[in-house]
Amino acid sequence: MTDASDGSGDAQMAPVLEALERETTSLLDAVLDEFLEIDLQGQPVIADFTGGHVLTHLAREADLMADDLLAATGREVPPPDADRQWSVDYGADRPGAVLIDDVTRSSERLRDALQGVDDWSSLSTPARDIPARRLTQLLVHRADLGRSWEAVREGDAALVVSWLPVLLPAELAGIRLVTEADEPLVSERTDESSTVVRGDSRSLLAWVSGRRSGAVETGSGPPGITQHIWF
Repeated sequence: MTDASDGSGDAQMAPVLEALERETTSLLDAVLDEFLEIDLQGQPVIADFTGGHVLTHLAREADLMADDLLAATGREVPPPDADRQWSVDYGADRPGAVLIDDVTRSSERLRDALQGVDDWSSLSTPARDIPARRLTQLLVHRADLGRSWEAVREGDAALVVSWLPVLLPAELAGIRLVTEADEPLVSERTDESSTVVRGDSRSLLAWVSGRRSGAVETGSGPPGITQHIWF
């Protein structure tokens, strides 16, 4: 059993970067192999948002993160590409091939920016948190795009859960997450100082993100956790 609220320092960066590269490759393979067959402007995949919204969000976030990393490491930040600065609302209506090209190019930009960081310990937050934030985005929004939580690597989900108190401090104030690899349920109890939520890492991530279909709860669940549309 691992307490998910500790260990968000530089020692975790290497496995986070490895998981992020794996998830980025998986996303790009999926958009090329699968999403051409899907109506990205059709049925909403989460709340009122379609697959086109999700891909546009992932693309814009990758561009922003790449620019932030370039700036944080003293590298030149290129001027915005006017042809690719689509907002989530308007960008979702683009043709599928354009959506796929956008998320591919932005993901590759972020990959290059990540590979150009020589010393993560020299960066201050939030730049140092970018790999964990991006990994969180990919795991959660790939679930929105149809990947089952069971298909997520348990270790990758555990990495994200260990960073969640850093990434979502307000939402998880007073809540301590504890991963139990062999426990499929998300359970909770309140002690004198906090609410303790236990479960396997994929169910914990699904519960924190509000993807209820991915987490079986016992009881009503701790208060204050609602569906987060965008990560």
